[in-house]
Amino acid sequence: MPFDRHGASAPSCTLCPFRQACRHAGGDSALRASAPLAPGRVRLRAGDVLYAQGRPTLAVYPVRSGGIKQVYESHLGWRQVSGFFQCGDVCGLEANEPATHSASAVALQDTECCSIPIESVHGSLADPGLRPAIQGNLRRQASRQAELLVAIGSMKASQRLAMLLLDLAAEQARRGITDGELTLAMTRNDIASYLGLTLETVSRLLSRFRSVGLITVRHRMLRIVDPDGLAEVHADPERIALRGPGD
Repeated sequence: MPFDRHGASAPSCTLCPFRQACRHAGGDSALRASAPLAPGRVRLRAGDVLYAQGRPTLAVYPVRSGGIKQVYESHLGWRQVSGFFQCGDVCGLEANEPATHSASAVALQDTECCSIPIESVHGSLADPGLRPAIQGNLRRQASRQAELLVAIGSMKASQRLAMLLLDLAAEQARRGITDGELTLAMTRNDIASYLGLTLETVSRLLSRFRSVGLITVRHRMLRIVDPDGLAEVHADPERIALRGPGD
């Protein structure tokens, strides 16, 4: 769910679960954990691979600016976008602490990440000053993944797209951006892969959402005009059929 329109002021450090131990994050040192971190930095161009599926997990990567997509490849060669990360999210952080990465991470645009060695992550999980924030981050990721699985398995196409747009808006609001305008770094192909739809279906639904006044779209700039109407479509896919242009 990466957006860069407000990237320069996005509160990446504020949202990062490692902020209390990070020397770069600032703030009241009395609130910091007992083992300070000094993360490295990684800079990526659009399309660069941050880490590849199956490679050893050497570090986790809080996103400072830009955006990352997570791509899973099955043993049969099927590839699917399985997640998006934006400022304040942590790439490579997983609940079961796998020895290798379970998916690849690819930059959607020019992106900067911190780099925290996995040994430091293990130490942070043992630190009572950091463990709740890290566990909260993992729970949030798990909840969003569960919602995606339910959407792909049970929801119609219009519900899936409405769910994604509402999720993007909620992530923006969590970062203090509430004007409803999203700059989509991901392509429509990425959206289609993430939602288990075809490119044609995503394009058709975006046009339909626009025609009934739920959103406006200009290139990759998307504004949610009627969040309540979008929530109605998420709850009941027939709602969009009942709406006419301008309703």
